[in-house]
Order: sequence, then C-alpha cells, then structure tokens
Amino acid sequence: MEMTVLVCGATGSIGAPVVAELVRHGHPVRALVRDASRAAALPAGADPVYGDLRDPAAVATALTGVTAALYVSPHDPDEVAMAERFAATCERLGVRLIFAGVYADGRTALHRWAMRTLFGLMVPHYRGKLRIGVRMISSTARPVVFAVTNFYQNDEIVREDILDGRYPLPAHPKGLNRVDLRDAAVIITRAMTEPEFPSGGYTIAGPASVGGIEAARTWSAALGRPVAYEGDGDWQAVLSRRLSGPKLEDFKRSYAFLGRHGFATSPADVAATTRLLGRPPRAYAEYARDMASAWSVC
Repeated sequence: MEMTVLVCGATGSIGAPVVAELVRHGHPVRALVRDASRAAALPAGADPVYGDLRDPAAVATALTGVTAALYVSPHDPDEVAMAERFAATCERLGVRLIFAGVYADGRTALHRWAMRTLFGLMVPHYRGKLRIGVRMISSTARPVVFAVTNFYQNDEIVREDILDGRYPLPAHPKGLNRVDLRDAAVIITRAMTEPEFPSGGYTIAGPASVGGIEAARTWSAALGRPVAYEGDGDWQAVLSRRLSGPKLEDFKRSYAFLGRHGFATSPADVAATTRLLGRPPRAYAEYARDMASAWSVC
C-alpha cells in the first residue's frame, strides 16, 4: 500500500535532506511550508502544503491522510506549545509521530531522569527542547524519537569564513560528535516509511569526535589551502552576521557550551547508527571534500 508522509520544516536543516531522500526513493511526500517562497526550494516530487504550526486547523489539514509525520521543532519562543499541538493532532488522527531534536535517553527511567536533569542544568536554554523530547517519546502515536548529534552541515553557515581561511566555530580539544545529515535522512526516512520500524528513542551519531583544530585541518586538506582554527576568537560576531532571532541565540549558547566542554563520541551510539544505516556513518573528511567540490563550482 502506498503511504503518504508529511515533513514539517521541509526546507530546514533536517527536513530538507529528509525530503530529498524520500523523493529519491519515490515515496509520496507532503512538505509543510509557511509560504510559496519556501516551497520554491523543494525538490520536484514533493507536494507543498501551506500552513503555520501555530494554526490548529492548518496542522490538522496537513496531517489528514498521511501515515507518518516528521516533526522538527523550530527555533521559536512557542516551541513547546507548537510541539504539543502537533503531537496531539497526530494522536487524534492516527498518524505515526517521528521526531528529530533534543532527547536525553537512558537505560532506565531513573537514568533518563538523571540525564535530563543534568543536561538541563548544563544547557539551561534547552529545557524547553527537553520537555518536547519527553512529550514526543511518551506519545501514543507509535513515536520514533531521534537525537541527532552536531551536524557537519553547520559548517555551511560559516562557508565564507572557511573559504577565507578561517574556521571560526568553537569546539573543545576533546571534540564533539558530528554527523552528516544525509546519513540522518536515510535513517529518518526508514522510520517514516517502514511500519515495522520499532518505536523508541535513538541517537544518530557520526563516526568520531571532531575538535576545532582537527576541523580546520580537515578543511585545509579538502580545499588544498590553509585554514586556521579561530574558535577562540570572536565567533559570536561571526554567527551574528549569518543568523538572527531565536536561532542565533540558540547557536550562541550551544557553541559556548561545546567550546567549553565538548561532546565526545559514544562508541555505542556509533555502533547503533551503523546498524541502522547498514554501513558506517560518513566521515567528516568525506563531507568536507564533497562540499569543497560543490563550492568550487558555485
């Protein structure tokens, strides 16, 4: 039976590669966007539907007739209320709920509680996002919840700086786990289109931790010219030139944390991601080479 799926945030960091992966495999996909200007970025084969996540009627219309829906929480002050509305509508209409965002997992209920409490104390601006993750995993809509580690694609925000020979995003020397969103899209597409995909929480991880100096060296090799690590400099001003609003504030706080503490790779998460992909996750160097090639023809 042919299944139609819905992707929210269909032109965003996670939604766009998921839509591309769904279309590539010929799955009927409905893409929720706020206006026609955003729909222009969708690939051929994606069916745009227009609506705002604050509008209950628009959410219900978008979800009517689909079998599964991907929800990615936007950077918005109303993020918790919007997520609740979306989850409740999925439950009412019998739509399977797939979520990609902040989620603190654990082996037991006590372990999960401890992880969420600690994470909330360390990164207080994520407390709302943690609440969303808890709501999603406790949904009655057969939920699949994905915690996606730091994206390789975040480097595209600072593309001009990298091309000018500077890597400005801070990362602790012990590194942070990073993942290619093309790999995340493969796994999320499976969850959306395979009814037998088990409900539960999953971490989508890259193969290794990447520190700031290593990131700069990787880009040097990919571009064939020197790139210096400048994550100890005025990286907040760099982000302010590229982002705005709540997204800018989220990125500033997140990278301040990552610069101080890092976020090391978990071998168990890498092994689990490898099983879901059926192959090892893409290396950071492969992503950098792909982007260096793409940027050279732009």
